Amino acid sequence: MIKNYIVRIIALFLLINVGLLCNISPIRAENADRNDKSALGQLLDVLHDKGTIDAQTHAALMREIREDSIKGMPDEKAKIDTNGRFQVTSADGKSMFRFGGRIHLDGAFYDNASDVGFSSGFDARRARMEVQGLQDANWHWKLDYEFAQHSDVQSGFRDAFVRYTVPNTAHAVTVGQFKEFYGLESLNSSNDLAFVERALPSRTFHDIAEASDGRRIGLGLNSNDRENFTFAIGAFARNMSGDSYDQEGDPFAIEGRVTASPVHNSTTAVHAGLSANWMDINNPSFAKLSARPEARIGTSSLVSTGQMTDVESMARYGAELGGIEGPLWSQAEYMVTTMNRGSARSVQFSGWYATVGYILTGEARRYSFEKGTFSNPKISRSFSNGGWGAWELAGRLSGLDLSDQDIQGGEERNFSLGLNWFPNDTYKIMFTWTKVLDVVGGAYDGETPSAFLMRTQFAF
Repeated sequence: MIKNYIVRIIALFLLINVGLLCNISPIRAENADRNDKSALGQLLDVLHDKGTIDAQTHAALMREIREDSIKGMPDEKAKIDTNGRFQVTSADGKSMFRFGGRIHLDGAFYDNASDVGFSSGFDARRARMEVQGLQDANWHWKLDYEFAQHSDVQSGFRDAFVRYTVPNTAHAVTVGQFKEFYGLESLNSSNDLAFVERALPSRTFHDIAEASDGRRIGLGLNSNDRENFTFAIGAFARNMSGDSYDQEGDPFAIEGRVTASPVHNSTTAVHAGLSANWMDINNPSFAKLSARPEARIGTSSLVSTGQMTDVESMARYGAELGGIEGPLWSQAEYMVTTMNRGSARSVQFSGWYATVGYILTGEARRYSFEKGTFSNPKISRSFSNGGWGAWELAGRLSGLDLSDQDIQGGEERNFSLGLNWFPNDTYKIMFTWTKVLDVVGGAYDGETPSAFLMRTQFAF
């Protein structure tokens, strides 16, 4: 029932905004009729009435005036873009409406996993529909709804925010639900991943307190110097798709992120960043960290702190590096999370990953300076136009340590290889092989399962 209402609301947004932007009234025809009686047209009428020019000459000259007037007028119609998306932009470029979505269909097959209870299978990892718009050049809004629901992932809103950009500046204020300003891989869109799943620490330290994909309701301020540096700061509460409102209380977090990029163009980028976060847990059930082995379907966590007691607050810190040099790219992060306990010493957990990728067909991944994020390459020649699309090869090492003092959740290290094919800018086919190199401590000490993952992705 709720999903039906959501679909109707989005459809209504689509109809209203397209209608407003297209403005189908015959502006050009009306203006052309008015120009028929311009000063020059009136002069021709007088000359015709006095017999200076004949009727045939008068008609021909009036026709030329009409045609020249129409050619010189600006195009008053909205622009509709259907090249891999549906977007309507007003004639002045100050307003925009876009309808989009993503479908991620996954398959997973496991080896040496009988002792950990993993089961192979298929699932819709993501199935989202989104609408977003721009009004008067400064107001940007977005609604993004997730229909897929499996394991510990809940359906519901992902992005749901309004953002105002101060005119003639890079300062923006965002209100609603959006991603926290923490980390690099988490802020990269799921459409732009080089592997089917994010690295071990990315989800572990972001999905705390029911924050699906690191999204929470909050207020954020971000800006940049238009050249080298960006900064963002925000205050956040719970995720609107979670169920924390049925429990004892909502979390409250304050966090910030700064990035530096001295070089960024279409084929080259250098990126560095720092993040910091403090959170009042405000709910004992949130004091738990765990990680699946970089595979979601039919798996469970190999390392987990279990439910920790007497945790009052937590602090997260992160350092990130990334770079692009033509078809070669790299990305790495180190994260630390400290759990502050009331009657016992604080415990600290950490994680890291390092990734290197190469696009075999020569394209380059793209970098957004304003967001401090990386995205898929722009395809030089699509498969349907006689090309090969783009092919990407990537490797990743990752580690996560959830053991400290009396908390012995275990330590895990993984290695992954990824091969991705981009037939065009809309479709993506992914193959990822992940091997758990070792698990030390915890309930699955010594286990080393491996996973072969596949994804068919359609995003517009």
